[in-house]
Amino acid sequence: MNVISYTPDLDIEDICRRRAVEADDLTDRVAEIVTAVIAEGDEALRRFTSEFDGVDLSDLRIPVSVPSLPDELERAILVASRNISAFHGAQKEQVSLIETSPGVTCWRKSVPIERVGIYIPGGTAPLFSTVLMLALPARLAGCPEIVLCTPPLEDGSIHPAILIAAAEAGIAIVYPVGGAQAIAAMAYGTETIPKVDKIFGPGNQWVDTAKRLVAADGVAIDIPAGPTEVALLIDESADLSFVAADMIAQAEHGADSDVIVVSVGAIETEALMESVEQQLVDLPRADIARAALNNARIVVCNSAEEALSVVNTYAPEHLIIQTHHAETLAEQVIQAGSVFIGTWTPESLGDYASGTNHTLPTNGSARAYSGVSLDSFVRKITFQKATREGLDSLGPHVQVMAAAEELDGHARAVSVRLDADRSSIARTGFVRRKTNETDITIELNLDGKGRSDCRTGLGFLDHMLDQIARHSGIDLSVRCKGDLEVDEHHSIEDTAIALGTALDQALGDRRGIGRYGFTAPMDDALAHIAIDLSGRSWLVWNVHLIAERVGDVPTEMFSHFFKSLSDAARMNLNIQAAGDNSHHIVEAIFKGFARALGMSVARSGDADAMPSTKGTL
Repeated sequence: MNVISYTPDLDIEDICRRRAVEADDLTDRVAEIVTAVIAEGDEALRRFTSEFDGVDLSDLRIPVSVPSLPDELERAILVASRNISAFHGAQKEQVSLIETSPGVTCWRKSVPIERVGIYIPGGTAPLFSTVLMLALPARLAGCPEIVLCTPPLEDGSIHPAILIAAAEAGIAIVYPVGGAQAIAAMAYGTETIPKVDKIFGPGNQWVDTAKRLVAADGVAIDIPAGPTEVALLIDESADLSFVAADMIAQAEHGADSDVIVVSVGAIETEALMESVEQQLVDLPRADIARAALNNARIVVCNSAEEALSVVNTYAPEHLIIQTHHAETLAEQVIQAGSVFIGTWTPESLGDYASGTNHTLPTNGSARAYSGVSLDSFVRKITFQKATREGLDSLGPHVQVMAAAEELDGHARAVSVRLDADRSSIARTGFVRRKTNETDITIELNLDGKGRSDCRTGLGFLDHMLDQIARHSGIDLSVRCKGDLEVDEHHSIEDTAIALGTALDQALGDRRGIGRYGFTAPMDDALAHIAIDLSGRSWLVWNVHLIAERVGDVPTEMFSHFFKSLSDAARMNLNIQAAGDNSHHIVEAIFKGFARALGMSVARSGDADAMPSTKGTL
């Protein structure tokens, strides 16, 4: 190992530089493989697998079974799966509606990538942990399809630990293909392996080169990859046997692994090297680790500021901090893939089971890239919606800016709307309501034709929502994914809240509406419904239902539905109904409500008239 003392004229960039990898004609050779896979598909995959892995494949699809593993390994995989899922699940981004100007609402939604490809290296160390690190976040993000490629064993099978990790992540098929040919197959598709939208996973120089080549052709990849690396920020308080163990842990990955130790003040470098040698004695991969450690550097700094300067310049994949006030120093780290703080936090925790992701940027790319997270598996789509009032407020500013850029068409797209007759503008509402219990989207048009497309998972509720649309003349679309495995309550309540919110949004300031609506028979049942879109909420519910359920909805939930609806829509709602059959009573209520709603939202003739003698609602 090379021991370096920090001096003012020290070339930090030079000591942080990783060793250059001799690529020879690797790029050309990988390009030939990629071209062959594009042209020949499965035939090329079989030929390259025979040539490089010594395996003649009869089937390129291996169904995932759950093999028998030692209990302690299976238990460890389950613990790791739980922690990875907990950490990445917490990264889900809720949709937040931001009113940037009065009447102008913007939001962003995460949409899962449709088909992702995962590459898992085989060789001397099958990285089944990487299956968990990549496939679990993909599942949590909602990716519909995960394609997993990994090199086969000598008999053409897949390592059992990889299979059990794949099963844990919900993967049904594994493709026994490795190397650059696997990357090409996922990038462009073959007869058997589907084309994916984004490729994830580490690999050797061949795999990394293939990923770079397909990325240049427009196929998305996770992050630029290179040999693994670790930086250790220590001082005299660090346990040198721990430091030595952390150095070896990273070095055993491969002879090209990079290790740098940065100390705040002098440390016993000879003692550290002796501890490294002692721990290498019985290490199965000692030769590999020694080859890497021969190029390790120990940089002795005079202050924490100097040490942090070295660390941030190096921008390590992994950074381990064993110092006094380790958390304080960690707060000053600005360039690193993942940070491990304190004596009891070896990098191995993050590699396997703490919950953070171990697919991280290397070779200094942590300056610009983050490690894999839930965000890696989604696309962020922005949305915006303006009311007529919002366009009235913001449109003139847009016209001025468009004119300054001499883009008259942009300005005209605003002006034709500002000049339009207010009464010709459709009154619409859109609501996205997402909680831990439900995910609901509702869109309605008060000036529609009674069209309905409602899917809540509750057949009778869908039927009643259809009645609201059909008999009020309002176009209504509802999507609700709720925790029906618990019960119906949350889905019904939250649908009503979202529907009321959409109605309130579509009504705007409520100018030009009838405001009041009044009634409906249904065979033996009679429902009297009165609505006042007054901007104040109140529910009177005078209904006696005999049955406990109508269809798949508990009858106690109907009063709750209308209470939640009236609160969110800011309406007075008086419901009186009676009859002999609960189904008929409920249907009469919904039909009567729909008719009353249609009357109350109908345009009164004067689009600017406020339906109140007070002049306001």
